[in-house]
Amino acid sequence: MPLGTVLNGKWVILEFIAKGGMGEIYRAHQLNLKRDVAIKIISKEWLDDIAEDPEEKENALKRFRQEVHAMAQIRHPNVIQIYDFDTAKITEGSETLELEYIALEYIPGRTLRDTMREEGFYPEKGETANWIRKYFLPVLDGVEAIHRAGIFHRDLKPENVLLDGNIPKIADFGLARSSKLSSMTCSMEIKGTPPYMAPEQFVDFKGADQRTDIYALGKMLYEAVDGKMPENAVPFTRARLKEAETPFFKKLDEIIQAATDEKPDNRFQSVGELKVVLEDALTLASDRDDSG
Repeated sequence: MPLGTVLNGKWVILEFIAKGGMGEIYRAHQLNLKRDVAIKIISKEWLDDIAEDPEEKENALKRFRQEVHAMAQIRHPNVIQIYDFDTAKITEGSETLELEYIALEYIPGRTLRDTMREEGFYPEKGETANWIRKYFLPVLDGVEAIHRAGIFHRDLKPENVLLDGNIPKIADFGLARSSKLSSMTCSMEIKGTPPYMAPEQFVDFKGADQRTDIYALGKMLYEAVDGKMPENAVPFTRARLKEAETPFFKKLDEIIQAATDEKPDNRFQSVGELKVVLEDALTLASDRDDSG
């Protein structure tokens, strides 16, 4: 979309930010409230690629609308806020295009990934505990709010958690599913980010629930301790720490293994359960005797 384009007389497109599988994101300025926002639209190129398959095109538009409905239900400091949803007409040459878009809270800069070491925090007990308290527990609060609304994110990863200063905010609900919305057909394409995907997302994407998000959270905690997973990491498997020499890290290893168990029934059944055991583990981080 050309910079300077004005959508519906109130959003001026200022800067291209990123392009995902189905959406383009721009920084824009809201004229009436004089604030910057993020505008996410359905990519014209992406629609052109699937135009020959009407069913897939309709499913794509449903996923986009579903993102809007999912996010609109939630008001929480650790979840990105939606401002507006509408359709706009723009002219490209002799062609008039109708685009669907959402206006979102604009969070520039960093993501949760930037708070994590490439090689992990292990064996630094204090840094690990501080990261969990400062960043990971607030992320859990945000995910818990999402689940309370009957919504499952299904693509949680560090890059989908934006940082507003030091406040983490969960974003990118492109794969979200609400129990309040009608289910829809999914193509055979795997949807999600493989290293963070639970096995059931591959077997039955539509059937994924809150335990799917818990699996992804377990993988994120694993990365914080042990380091970033390589691109060729084996997906759909249980994670475990390479080393866990103290009670604190042994407890974290137990938590990570339970959260990323390949069987959903063996995982924590709610984010609340995960929070309780993590907060208990943090008490070990302050113990003076942290030997064997």
